[in-house]
Amino acid sequence: MCSGSIEPVYVLKALIDGMDGVLIGGCHLGDCHYHNGNYKAMRRIEILKTIVRQTGLDENRVWLRWISASEGGLFRETVDQFVAELKAKGPSLTRQPWSIWQETFGQWKPRAFDLPEH
Repeated sequence: MCSGSIEPVYVLKALIDGMDGVLIGGCHLGDCHYHNGNYKAMRRIEILKTIVRQTGLDENRVWLRWISASEGGLFRETVDQFVAELKAKGPSLTRQPWSIWQETFGQWKPRAFDLPEH
């Protein structure tokens, strides 16, 4: 999957749903199989971070890192560093209020799932 195909709304939803962070890995700049997907990802994530910051959430809970498929060691180090930083920050501020909502009102699901089957 290309990092350029990441839809920022899904990253935002993960944060709102209480995820402590989101790590997106992509090909190194100039080395994208899809030509410019990583540049698209970079622009999208910068816009997303602006939105996250404006909502009062911590934009540093979203990481975009350039890691090629052959860099397993770098991937491991990046994940370890990301996890360590998230642990230092503590749980997401959205985790508790959202769990209260779920306990009170149940899981939200789109109305389309309530449509009768044919």
